[in-house]
Amino acid sequence: MTSRTLRKRQRAAFSDDIDFDLEELLNVHEEDGIAYRAERDAKKLKDDDDKYADAFSGYEIALTDLPALCIERIMAMLDSPKELYNVTFSSKLLMNIVTPEMVIRSAVFSNMKRKDVGYRKTMAEIMQHVSNRSIHLPSPHRLLRLLNAKSCERGEKCFGKNLNTGKSMTLSGSFHRTCGMALCENCIKFNTAKIGYNHFANNERGKNVALAGWRALTNPYQDDDGAWHGPLVGVLELQQIQNSYSEREEKEKALTGFVEKALTESSNICPSHYEEKAAAYSEIYDAAEKEADDYVEQKLKEQLQKSDECRQERIAKRLTKLRVVHSQMVEIMEDCPMKELAMECTWNEESERNILKFECYFVQASMSNMISAPSYANKSAVSTIAETIKHKFNILQEKDFFSYACIANSSNRFRKAMYEYCVNNLTPKKLLKSNRADADFFKLVEENKPNRALVRALNGIETALEDIFSLSVARSNDNEAEDPIAQARIARYRKLATVVWRKKKVDFRSGAYPPYIMDMQNIKECYTACIEEFRIMKKNAKDYIASSESRAFLRREAEGGGILSRQEALNLVFAPKIYREWVGGSSRTPYDDVRKGVFLIYELLMSSTSAAQVAIKFAARMLLLDL
Repeated sequence: MTSRTLRKRQRAAFSDDIDFDLEELLNVHEEDGIAYRAERDAKKLKDDDDKYADAFSGYEIALTDLPALCIERIMAMLDSPKELYNVTFSSKLLMNIVTPEMVIRSAVFSNMKRKDVGYRKTMAEIMQHVSNRSIHLPSPHRLLRLLNAKSCERGEKCFGKNLNTGKSMTLSGSFHRTCGMALCENCIKFNTAKIGYNHFANNERGKNVALAGWRALTNPYQDDDGAWHGPLVGVLELQQIQNSYSEREEKEKALTGFVEKALTESSNICPSHYEEKAAAYSEIYDAAEKEADDYVEQKLKEQLQKSDECRQERIAKRLTKLRVVHSQMVEIMEDCPMKELAMECTWNEESERNILKFECYFVQASMSNMISAPSYANKSAVSTIAETIKHKFNILQEKDFFSYACIANSSNRFRKAMYEYCVNNLTPKKLLKSNRADADFFKLVEENKPNRALVRALNGIETALEDIFSLSVARSNDNEAEDPIAQARIARYRKLATVVWRKKKVDFRSGAYPPYIMDMQNIKECYTACIEEFRIMKKNAKDYIASSESRAFLRREAEGGGILSRQEALNLVFAPKIYREWVGGSSRTPYDDVRKGVFLIYELLMSSTSAAQVAIKFAARMLLLDL
């Protein structure tokens, strides 16, 4: 029996336990231990809570039983005038504890971000009158009532009182408190008086005079308890001052006397005490406003700092990923002859969306999705795009596209001008930067259509086509290459040609944005139309130069009698504006005047007076086009 039992308890052979993992067993024991200790600590904490759960049952302290200083601190933390109102008027003790500082700060802090809405706006209007010393100083209780008023405070004397219900009119949705009073619209309308612009109260608005609105005065209001509220000086007193005195000093002296009388007879505050208390109110309000503004500014700085830190962190992550992508592309493009041109790019470490920008439009378009979301860029996707770009630029190298051999020996004057422009004014980088050097451009090159591909790319470069047109219609001969006069004449006609192209291309644009983009058919039609238009403009310009009146006018500058300079006069013909201008009482387009052979200079020279010459110069300058 014993041997059988021992045989049953014998350990299995090592070969049977070959999959045993000691590290995994230790991790399981550690997790079980953590769970056991957490459960034990929770049970112990629960036992302690149950032990003292009933220790303080039935033990409550009323708010009014706390020391006055504690109650004051608690009430000072209320940032809602409505809550402060409810707490204050719940007992006489709390009514005696409330202070002006509590009410003012609760109104200011009720809306930290905006000053022109809600309770903060109401308090700002009241404190404006207090700082001007123009209203009876409100008590803390009255300040709370003004902030939380829902209906007109005039009660039985309210102009909008409902006789059926016996209630005064409800206040409008705005938080205005006219002259420190909670008045309804009807009381403001029927209890105010408009004054003239020359009334002295307009000048005294910032001192001792409370206006209900623009050039509107209102009267103070006496409640059922005999207390006066609102302006210190009413309409009657102000009008009497206006009628009795003519000098400003006399009016100010009389106004000061009425203010002192109002404080002496209609207020329980003497003039000196009123000044001290009003100054204290203003000081509390200014301090609360500054504290609120500083708090908002500090929070805004913290928010901006946190946002900037998060932004810099995102930029760093994107930058790291994009550098890896860029290095992979450079490695794949290593054996491409035009690798430098294809991979030329700029890094902007301050921008989150435009960290990497390739100079070549096709490369940028191909990489746009990967640049915007580098997290999804895997090695296979990068390799595919890089191989495509490499293939396109290898085609440009094989075709020797940038030698422009397809148009080098052309007899067509447009192609001649295009070759001259490309050789002298264009670089491969500038051409490939064009927004028309896209996939269709490379397709045309691959299909052995270099001429169409070049025109397409040039169409995306601003002023390229107009410059080519001007070179094609105004060319110099070999004999004129060294003649400065001939070169100046050719430059003027080229300037005129560019204006013609700008004027006519509007009629042939395909409607795509930007407006200078045209398809191939529109370019051909526009070129043909511009040649005919330039012929007319050139003939009229020659007539202008050949005219004896024009020659006499152009020589005036040398004689000291010219209204315009010679260059300004030439620009009126060779560089006219193509949009309408209001000149001389009529709307006219200088370009159309030149096309019709009607030159503004002839009309302006009809006058000989000095004043007219000034007007001529001004009108002529208005028609100039700076090129």
